[in-house]
Amino acid sequence: MVDIDAAFAGKVQKGDIIVGGNNFGCGSSREHAPLSIKASGVSCVIAKSFARIFYRNSINIGLAIMECPEASEKTEQGDELSIDFDAGIIKNITKNESYKAEPFPEFIKNIIKADGLLKSLKNSLGR
Repeated sequence: MVDIDAAFAGKVQKGDIIVGGNNFGCGSSREHAPLSIKASGVSCVIAKSFARIFYRNSINIGLAIMECPEASEKTEQGDELSIDFDAGIIKNITKNESYKAEPFPEFIKNIIKADGLLKSLKNSLGR
């Protein structure tokens, strides 16, 4: 994040949401990028689109991500957002606007709720 915001690491707080543009996560072929984002306390990443491997790695480690071009274009730094993952609704509380994204299928909700694919599999196997 240093190239975009050198102060990011010092000001990110638990529950923050990152809003990005096209092909977010491009160039990260390992799970380290989404793991770093998740470890910083970020609760969700919203973007116009995601790089395929970043998308899969994010879900596998339990990082919520949502594709929503409208939210990506209209959200500004400092806007307060709330997300209804079941309905796929992103509310920009600052601007009193709502944006529609695809809600997660049930199996992805389960992975995120379990904090990752491996934990989800262990839960489903009763271990």
